[in-house]
Amino acid sequence: MRRYDPRWLIVTLANLLLWWLTGLFNHHVAGLGMHVYLGGLLVAYGALRLDAGNGFTATVLTALLVDSLEPVPFGTSLFLFSLVHGVVLYGRHRFPREGTIFALVVALLANLFLVIALSFLLVGAGPRPSAAWLRIFADLLFSQLAVVIVGPWFIALQDRTMELAEIHPETGRPVAR
Repeated sequence: MRRYDPRWLIVTLANLLLWWLTGLFNHHVAGLGMHVYLGGLLVAYGALRLDAGNGFTATVLTALLVDSLEPVPFGTSLFLFSLVHGVVLYGRHRFPREGTIFALVVALLANLFLVIALSFLLVGAGPRPSAAWLRIFADLLFSQLAVVIVGPWFIALQDRTMELAEIHPETGRPVAR
C-alpha cells in the first residue's frame, strides 16, 4: 500500500507564502515606482530537489496561482514556469543540486529569463513601449538583488519544512530522526 506523498503540497504552499510576501513588499514599495519579481525562486526548488512528477505538479500549481493573481493572460506563467522547470530538470543531473549556492544560481538565471520573457511578451501592450525598458531594467536589478537576499532563506525554509514532515525531498521516503 502506497502512502500519501505530500512533497508537491509542501513546495506549493511554501511558494504561495513567498508569493504573498512578495505581493506585500510590492504593495509597500509601489510609491517608489519599484516592482520585485521572484518567479525564479518559485521554480528552482521543485525542479532541483523533487522528482519529476512532484516537482512538475508543484510548478504547475504555483504557476496557476501566479496566473490568477497577476495581470497577464491566463496561462502565461504556466507556460513559462513549465519551460524553465523542464530545462532545469533536463540538466540537473550534471550539477550538485543539494547546495544552496547552486540553487541560488539556478533561481537567478530562471528569474532573469522569466523577467525578460514576460517583458517581451507584455511590453507591447503598454502606451509607450520604448519608454518601459529602463523601468524593466531597474526592476530586473531589484528583482535579482531580492533573489540573492531572500533566496537562501527560502531554500532553507523548504528544506526545513521537508525535515519537519520527515520526508526526504528527492526520494519521498520517510527520514528517521
